[in-house]
Amino acid sequence: MKRFVLLFVALFVLSGPALKAQETPTKKFIPPHGPTRPVPPPRNAIVLFDGKNTDAWTQLDGSPVKWDLSDGVLTVKPGTGNIITKQKFGDYRLHVEFRIPYMPDAHGQARGNSGVYNHGLYEVQILDSVNNPTYFAGGCGAIYGQRDPDENAALPPGQWQSYDIIFRAPRFDANGNLIEKPRITVIWNGVKVHDNVEIQGPTTASLHGPMVATGPIMLQDHGCPVSFRDIWIVPIKNALPNPPKKADK
Repeated sequence: MKRFVLLFVALFVLSGPALKAQETPTKKFIPPHGPTRPVPPPRNAIVLFDGKNTDAWTQLDGSPVKWDLSDGVLTVKPGTGNIITKQKFGDYRLHVEFRIPYMPDAHGQARGNSGVYNHGLYEVQILDSVNNPTYFAGGCGAIYGQRDPDENAALPPGQWQSYDIIFRAPRFDANGNLIEKPRITVIWNGVKVHDNVEIQGPTTASLHGPMVATGPIMLQDHGCPVSFRDIWIVPIKNALPNPPKKADK
């Protein structure tokens, strides 16, 4: 009997730490990505803004960026003008994270307005689109003036949102004639809102001019202190090939 008691005590002592470890609650799991967390760029990405500096950008006149850079966030300084990348790109995947300010006294296009211009010509609109109606193809996620997003994936102002844009540049023949218009896919906060859509031409308030094979990325100053973080781009070959043509019957 004495041996049995000693054996039981020994087993209890040895198993105690293990039982305690099992009973200790694990830390709450926090997903690595989400609206409040930046998405790390792929290894082959060109980082356009990582919170440290604006070396990849200039004002439209070539002067240094005048927007506010603080705590890793770049914010539009109203009245200073659009900014543009120094580098030009053809086909690519672009990741942009943005935060719209809370502007309850503003309405329509005056509430959190900015934009991401592909090739400096084709705008994907940024706007507070939570309980803020506006005109056709003018809300957040729209190809401005041409097409509304398939779904309103807007988050409330003050939260970080994201665009992942796959852009296919226009194609030209050997003589420089346009043979294929640009195409775009837009994933907004994880929701695909444009799927291989043909862009008809430059949108309002762009750099204007003709379609080009390569162009910069432009971010818009529309008078609202919209913020940006974690902007990167991956050049890709032959992005978004046209859908196959249906065989003739």
